[in-house]
Amino acid sequence: MRRTLHTLPAAVALAAGMGFSTSSLAEDKVVTLWHTEPNPRTVAVMKDMIERYEAMNPGIRIKQEPIAWGSLDTKLQAALAAGAPPDASHGQAYVERSLSAKGLLLPINEIIDSIGADDLYDVVKKLNCHDDGNCYGLAHELGTDLIVYRKDFYREAGLDPEKPAATWDEWLEHLKALTVDTDGDGKKDRFGLGLAGPGFFINEEVYMWTGSNGGRLFAENHRPTFTEPPVLEMLAFWKELADCCLAPDWLSHGYLDTFAMLATGKVASIYGWGRGTDYFEKYAPEAVDRGDIGIFPSKPVGPSGQEFLTQLDCEPWMVFKDAKHPQEAIDFLKFFYEPENYRPYIQSVPIHFFPITKSMQADPEYLATPAFVKWAAWRDAQFNVIQNHDPKPLMITEWDDLELPFVQELASSGILIDMVTDVVTRDVSPADAAARAQERAEELITQLGYKKW
Repeated sequence: MRRTLHTLPAAVALAAGMGFSTSSLAEDKVVTLWHTEPNPRTVAVMKDMIERYEAMNPGIRIKQEPIAWGSLDTKLQAALAAGAPPDASHGQAYVERSLSAKGLLLPINEIIDSIGADDLYDVVKKLNCHDDGNCYGLAHELGTDLIVYRKDFYREAGLDPEKPAATWDEWLEHLKALTVDTDGDGKKDRFGLGLAGPGFFINEEVYMWTGSNGGRLFAENHRPTFTEPPVLEMLAFWKELADCCLAPDWLSHGYLDTFAMLATGKVASIYGWGRGTDYFEKYAPEAVDRGDIGIFPSKPVGPSGQEFLTQLDCEPWMVFKDAKHPQEAIDFLKFFYEPENYRPYIQSVPIHFFPITKSMQADPEYLATPAFVKWAAWRDAQFNVIQNHDPKPLMITEWDDLELPFVQELASSGILIDMVTDVVTRDVSPADAAARAQERAEELITQLGYKKW
């Protein structure tokens, strides 16, 4: 306390010397934004955008806080529990639905009006606009998760690097051929597939593989479907995959670790997003120059499935009703989506971020993005999936699941993660692991007051 009192006069004098009045510093409205783009290019674009906005709006300060993708849910739940949410934040689509159902978000229709609803892709409106006519979120971009692989390793294994596996069985055969001993010591040291082990990513695989096997995670009456054949087959597939073709310590691998392993030849394929282009250019330039970083335009289908399901990255901006400055956050987001501001934001991660507006997708300056030349195949594959293969956001195997108000709690509960690790690491049978997860999920949904069966 004594230190604070002694230093306060000096701070006031310094502020006055820099041309700030102490009253204006105290009265500035500080609008807090949380976003999931900590990469330096995007942070720099946001910083420039914020500086220009602040110059046009004296008395408003915008504070951006980049947060890693897999950490946001936990941080957001803690902030809400403490009654101190940010003014606006990114979040998964299921998070927006859960929070809006609880009355925690403001409608942001005026942001959509400022863009023009007709300029938004239909999938954006499907994601973010509700039956009551209100939109409680707006995606900051679109992207899809695809299989990224080393063509040179496929050729070494006698596989056609241009032909993706159509089924899980075929994929397993490919991955077994790609899992090899490269140094002759009798131990496998290159594995067919690299997966990220943290729970957030296990949730991703559960819903994508269940969807690719013709299944869903919830019935229409809200009851989980974990004991049904598509989920049981998914768990059996995961066990076989872990036994044959994943590194023994895969559960300790982070998302960026999988990119490093592909770049350095420790794995032959990964699940990845377009932001990985920078990583490969930096850490595997020879493979990039040879054209040996490939992207499959489809994913394999399970024995009960007809069409693959992959993830749609579409994190919406959300504005919190009980934040300090929600209306100011809405005003900044209108500025964010103006073409001259939105274009450099989208270009900051060019092969991952697709614009949410049709006009930007046709914009000559956007189409002239240099990375589109080298990585045309990756961009085209994503665009094809978005247009023709109905990707869906995390934890949503059917569009109706967006209306379920408990998906956020289930995703963060660890129930799906335990179901997988029981099978993969503890040799629990798929039926027993699924039955335990089913019981826990039913109990959770009942406790939350959402039981309808």
